[in-house]
Amino acid sequence: MEEFFRRKYSKMLMSACLSALLIVSIASATFGAPEALAAPIDCDSKPMNQLRGVAFMDPVLSRNENGGSFSAPADYVPESMQRLKSYGFNLIRVPYYWESYVFNPTQFLNELDLVAKTAQANNICVIFDNHHWFTSSHWKTDIGKSGKAIGFPSFVVKSFPSKATYYDTAGPFWNALLSNSLTINGKKIWDVQWDFMSKVINKVDGYSSVAGYEILNEPHLWSKTQYEKLGNYNTYLAKKIRSISDKKIVFDRETTKEFVRDPTQEYKIVPRGVNKLVYGPHLYSVPTSGGGGLKQIQNIAAWSKAWGVEIMIGEFSAHSQTDMTAFLKVLEQQGFGWTYWKWSRATGTGAGHLGNVVFESDSVAKTQALKWLLASYNAVY
Repeated sequence: MEEFFRRKYSKMLMSACLSALLIVSIASATFGAPEALAAPIDCDSKPMNQLRGVAFMDPVLSRNENGGSFSAPADYVPESMQRLKSYGFNLIRVPYYWESYVFNPTQFLNELDLVAKTAQANNICVIFDNHHWFTSSHWKTDIGKSGKAIGFPSFVVKSFPSKATYYDTAGPFWNALLSNSLTINGKKIWDVQWDFMSKVINKVDGYSSVAGYEILNEPHLWSKTQYEKLGNYNTYLAKKIRSISDKKIVFDRETTKEFVRDPTQEYKIVPRGVNKLVYGPHLYSVPTSGGGGLKQIQNIAAWSKAWGVEIMIGEFSAHSQTDMTAFLKVLEQQGFGWTYWKWSRATGTGAGHLGNVVFESDSVAKTQALKWLLASYNAVY
């Protein structure tokens, strides 16, 4: 009898264990599985030439200082990640805005955690991008573009009064930022910015899905004398990042105002004395034979070798299937990582390339740009 019960309960125990294992297996195969069950991923060690995907707009991380953003359903992040994984993408560049942190620090940091955790569950790598679009929503100026300015919070820019045009308003601020001559409550602006950026890094650096951090999206330069200043700025913040993280550090190409970009000066913006660098320029000119886009690609490839850095084309956008294929063919040939601009629930973002959003959900059909991207991606890679 004792042996009977022993065998009986052994079978019952085995059955229970198998049932539990089945439940765990099912959970692991669907979104929402516990972090410990996610497949192993080490994005920091992946070469950029193996990483391809989209710029991923998040409604919480994209808030301005007053809380304004695009609307999205509660499952936007997990559903989007599942779709991106199903397409074969393995990289997202995630813009976040300092203004969003100021609006609600707790929600902002929790959202960073959600994005990193969900990406890890889906074997997707993340570059967290310290973003701005025409500097700040604090100024009520005509930026001359569709969309609204966002980025630096009011306490950073309020000492620079709003004037009739963006150029007149923002120029003095950018000079002060790049020169580190702005002081806020007794602290230099680079250190004030680092206080914010360090909170981002400390929140997500433990996730293996996090490949690295972008210092600043499209720094604005107003004269050629500021190339060297941008290099000093990049160096300072790159070293700060390296002091608390060993992950990739992305530095972006400048956007020039009131003068033409000078490729001979580009070397000056490279962070000095820091390893694991990624150059992340944006390319909106189609790289066709004899065109300016292809010349930019050639310059970027040459700089990659000269500077010893990896390349991630952080933004590009196409207006046709032909253009999309032209972009992807050149990026594949050069071995560049890339993120298409952009994945967003807000699919109606204005005219030009900023309207060519890639998106799909249970309630939204594939956008035309997503159809182009997937067709070209499947043909090229």
